[in-house]
Amino acid sequence: MVRAQEDDLGRARFFDQQGVKAFAEGRIRDAMALFKQSYLAGGPPTELWNVARCQLKLEDTAGAAETLATYLGKKNLAEDDRREAARLLDDIEHRSSTFVVASSPSGGQVMVDGHIVGTTPLAATLAPGRHEVRVSRADAGSATRTVEAKYGHPVVLDLELEQGGPPGHKAPHKHAVRRLSIELVALGATTSMGNAALGLSPAGALSVGYAPFVFRNSLFGAALRFQVAGDAWTTSPGVSNATACGPLPNDYSAAELTLMPTVFGAFRLGRLTLGAHLGFGAAIYATSSNVGGDVFAPSCTFGGSAAPDVYASLDVSFRATQAIRVLFVPASFDLHGSYDGARTGGPDATSPWIRFGIGLGAALDL
Repeated sequence: MVRAQEDDLGRARFFDQQGVKAFAEGRIRDAMALFKQSYLAGGPPTELWNVARCQLKLEDTAGAAETLATYLGKKNLAEDDRREAARLLDDIEHRSSTFVVASSPSGGQVMVDGHIVGTTPLAATLAPGRHEVRVSRADAGSATRTVEAKYGHPVVLDLELEQGGPPGHKAPHKHAVRRLSIELVALGATTSMGNAALGLSPAGALSVGYAPFVFRNSLFGAALRFQVAGDAWTTSPGVSNATACGPLPNDYSAAELTLMPTVFGAFRLGRLTLGAHLGFGAAIYATSSNVGGDVFAPSCTFGGSAAPDVYASLDVSFRATQAIRVLFVPASFDLHGSYDGARTGGPDATSPWIRFGIGLGAALDL
């Protein structure tokens, strides 16, 4: 029995000696493993102290704190050793952490536990413990996270700012963004149907869209678009508007209605958004009056036939508030075939109808 204890102590001393040698040579991981083995072989509690020193060298402060707590739980420690170990453990537990915060977009105000500490990108220090960190920017929203600084470990945050609540409220997840949009645009357009050119036509369009696909700086979705355009045209010399029904009461103007589903995409550049729409639907002239002039051959009735319509547009918007955008449409395009009753003689209006427009409006994001 005594012989076995002596063998264990011999093994423990051997591991300890090899651990001291590895530590002196800078082989810290090897030294830590040897000190652990020495303790398991029956070495004194000071082997745990040696293990903690190795863990600190390897910047494993959490592991060192755990090892020191185990060491301090041992009985019969020398008072000086216990005091030194307690001091080191207290130092580890009260170490400040490096605190690094970035945000997209940058320039967000950083608040820690309700106190302003700077703007992103930010590098600072954080006292140990749990903290609430809020980053906000008036034109981009906010994000809030709860973090814990412990044992001097770095705390790193990279946040995407989204619409948030008042300080102390957690911001929604990055995908909880405004997906529903309502756009109202006033347009000016020039139109032609074959050789029958129309002048400037006032128009208004309403579009209601939903974006199910939202990414960091872009979104894609579908919308329903309704447009009303007031068209007016002339009668060229030699064009007859005689009908068997008598004079035409409203022969040179009509309102065109367009209804169609569209798909759209948008790319966000800070407060600016670049977008595009593409749609396919139907157009119709809403009139029960006889029409004539350069566009239609006069008849006793006008049926208001529908025509399939293709639509495309580009837009640029500026975010005035979190919910409202000012919208500019530098180019819009409509194409559809001629309506029933289009004039074939004189100015030929049977070719495809083409409408180019430019507009200004507003959008509401919900």
